[in-house]
Parts: sequence; C-alpha cells; structure tokens
Amino acid sequence: MSEALVESMPQSSVLDVGDGPAVLLLHGTAPGTSADGNFSRMIAALGGHRILAPDLIGFGDSAKPVDLTYGPRLWTRQAWQILDERQLDQVVVVGNSMGARVALSMALEQPDRIAGLVLLSTRLRPSQSQAQRLLREYVPSLEAMEHLVRECFVTDQDIVTPELVEQRYELSARPGAHEAMQSIFAGLAAAGPGHTDGELESVFVPTLLLHGREDRVVPAENSVLLAGHMPHADLHLLAGTGHWLQIERAGLVNALISRFLTECT
Repeated sequence: MSEALVESMPQSSVLDVGDGPAVLLLHGTAPGTSADGNFSRMIAALGGHRILAPDLIGFGDSAKPVDLTYGPRLWTRQAWQILDERQLDQVVVVGNSMGARVALSMALEQPDRIAGLVLLSTRLRPSQSQAQRLLREYVPSLEAMEHLVRECFVTDQDIVTPELVEQRYELSARPGAHEAMQSIFAGLAAAGPGHTDGELESVFVPTLLLHGREDRVVPAENSVLLAGHMPHADLHLLAGTGHWLQIERAGLVNALISRFLTECT
C-alpha cells in the first residue's frame, strides 16, 4: 500500500487482544454496528490467537467523514492497513455479512496472506426484503432500534434485551453516525453486485461458510451458491437461526470456528 493511500485513510479504532496466529474480524453494515457488539461472544472464545477487530470506517469509534465514498473498496483498504501497520504477513479473516465481501476481496487481492476465510451470512446475489427496507429507513430511536433488531436479526426474541437495544441505539445516534449510515447505503448501492462466479472459483483459500437458515436479511441460499463456486469451502446451515448466528448460536459457531482455526493456523 502506498504512503499516500495510508495517509488518506480516516482514523480507525481497532480492538487488538491476545497472542498467537492473527485472526481479523470484520463486521457487517447496519445501524448501531460495532466490532465489539458484533463479535462480543466470539472474541473471548478464540483463545490462543491474536484477535484484531476494527470498527470499519463509518462505524463505532472509527471516523465518520461525510465526504467519503463508502463501500467494500474502502474497508478492504482499511483492513490491509491494519495488517500492514502491525507487520502481519498472514491472517485468518472472519467476515460477517458485508465483512464477508471484504474478506473475499482480500483473498482475491493477496491470497498468500490469507491463511483461511470464515464467512458468516454472506451475500452473493442482490435481493429485496422487508428486513433490508427497515435497515435503510431506520431513524435513530430506542423504539425503532428494538423493532429493527427483532425484525431483522434474530429468531430467538429472548436475545433482545433492553441493554442490547440501548447499546446499539446509542451507537446509531452518535454525532455523524446516521449521516454516515445513509452514505454507506448509497455507496453500497453504487458498488453494485459482489464478486463474479469466476473470481470465486479462483479462491483456493480454505473456507468455512456459516449461515442461519432463517436469515431475513441475507437469504441462506446465498451461502449455498457460494459453496458451489468455492473449491475449498465447507458449508454449515444453522436451523432456527437468523442473521446474527454468531450471537444466537454462539456456542456452536465458536466451536466450528475454533476447529477451523486449529486446522489452518
């Protein structure tokens, strides 16, 4: 990455904990998202590894410039900068939703640096749904955030506690956060479809695909199609589980990822 590119990158907030082979966690794109909130039940379970969990630009404690072109290209640059700054030559990338698209971009750009991919709730084909409309139309309030979480992300409604709703609402209502989210939705629409079938077929990195069968944001068929194109991808569909499989089914998801990490690090 050039010095000019590094200097132009907005400020990143990165959780960097643990020792051992590096694992980069990339969250998705929705109001109130942060690395800690997205991966809170995973980070402590992946002992024996160095965990890097950034807030992507536009989210959490990272910068939220109003005049920035948001999208997968920006977040891929951010991910490489995080690794380059720490002089990490190899990493397993865990990408959730949009983070999975970024992870795939990394594997296509510099496959020798990617020891493995774990892709959660990955979108392969455009689709429209009530859940996606709710995400785009969200305006910060506690009531709207609770509705969003219940309708979009989980099947187990007991997960939706007042503390979870308040945490995500507060992140979504920070200065500049809602404006950045609208710019992000515009940037994602402009970015168009993700990777081509040919690109996916060229990814020979060991890959673990996980998807909730009842995902209302990204239909599970996306991961089924993805598994058919990726030569070294294993797929697990989780019954009774929505978009937040890493939260709803944390025990199983963490066990599958831990076993995968043992095999490829």
